[in-house]
Amino acid sequence: MISGMGKETSEISDHIKLHVENGKILSLKTHRVSKSVEEHIKEAVGLILDRLTHPTLVPTLYTIIKELAINACKANQKRVFFEERGYSMSIPGEYAKGVREYKEMFSEEMSNEFGIKAKKKGYYCLINFNYTDHGITIEVINNTPIAKQEEKAIRERLEKGMVYDDIAQFYMDNADNTEGAGLGLALILIMLKGEGIDPNYFRIIIGEDSTTARLEIPLTKNFTSVRKSKPS
Repeated sequence: MISGMGKETSEISDHIKLHVENGKILSLKTHRVSKSVEEHIKEAVGLILDRLTHPTLVPTLYTIIKELAINACKANQKRVFFEERGYSMSIPGEYAKGVREYKEMFSEEMSNEFGIKAKKKGYYCLINFNYTDHGITIEVINNTPIAKQEEKAIRERLEKGMVYDDIAQFYMDNADNTEGAGLGLALILIMLKGEGIDPNYFRIIIGEDSTTARLEIPLTKNFTSVRKSKPS
């Protein structure tokens, strides 16, 4: 399905588009994280890490990318939810009300429905895979801005993840965290540390019209971080 030489773009289904070069997935564009999307993420990660002879990283990298893709798609779907109800993400009271209603109503069926609506509105999640023998750079991008409250929460979760080295201890200390969602960002940092990867190679870049989660994995001392060549 993704084999062949040269560059090509394939419409795998009504919600998955793959950009492939020489049989390797360079990017995956979607509007919701389905089983098929998960399989394509796993396939891309497996091909890259097998090529770079680091197959033991497959479970960790797959789990991280899947978590980031789910976050990106949910952010877009939440934006659609707010737009349909006329709630402003910049007015604290309306934002709190919208988030509460969204969480109360959220279900797998709703995710599929709002994934379709997100596509119609032009919202997407784009996963870019870039690698050399020296390292891997993966970006998960969604083309919606985030509210100030969300930016603050993201920073807090990343700070929390920097404190812990043990996932079990993290879960025990946060067992009463009723918000639950979003703890995945902290867990990503803990997982990276567990693999001996500097968590500072994970960044959330917030733009006016998009949000980008960038993960870099150096495999040799010759790896050059994107942060050194352009501002993050």
